[in-house]
Amino acid sequence: MDSSATEHAMAQRPRRRDAAASRKALLDAARALFGERGYDRTTLRDIGERAGVDAALVARYYGNKAGLYLAAIEEDGADAVAARRDLARIGALADFLVARIDDLGGPGAIFRLALGEEGDDTARAEGAAAVRRAMVDPMVERIGGDPDDARRRVEIAVASLIGVAVTRSTGFFPELTTVPRAELVALVEQAFGGFLSE
Repeated sequence: MDSSATEHAMAQRPRRRDAAASRKALLDAARALFGERGYDRTTLRDIGERAGVDAALVARYYGNKAGLYLAAIEEDGADAVAARRDLARIGALADFLVARIDDLGGPGAIFRLALGEEGDDTARAEGAAAVRRAMVDPMVERIGGDPDDARRRVEIAVASLIGVAVTRSTGFFPELTTVPRAELVALVEQAFGGFLSE
């Protein structure tokens, strides 16, 4: 068989899909779009176009839009752990949260869930579980002592940090918006350091 015939035969064969790459492309596109637009204003078609794959693959890999949204939130929680080795420290957590808001230019999907702006009860419950695993549990473990008291204090601190990070993006408080990130993190450490001590 000559080379042109071989090339023609290869061109006629259906291309094998890379399922892992398609799945990752959908997840990456969903995380970006849910962060930019929110759940309600993001369509599966938008996600498929951004990912460069058929949007029908969402059903195969994630079940539906809600399943993909929950996977995106879970991935955000995993990234939180990977991005900072010690989120059990309030300064590292503050830096992570503020950086996320600054980089996105506003609250992403997980922040919108925490604010009750979108998602159904299942999505909010899954989002809360992801935040607890990534941001609350490590600090509770570090603090030690009475677990209920430690969890209460940590949840207050994390909720406050989410509020600071989100408000920073709105310009509602000009000083909060313009303060350099490192200085803001230092102020948060001062405010919560004693509150979260063992």
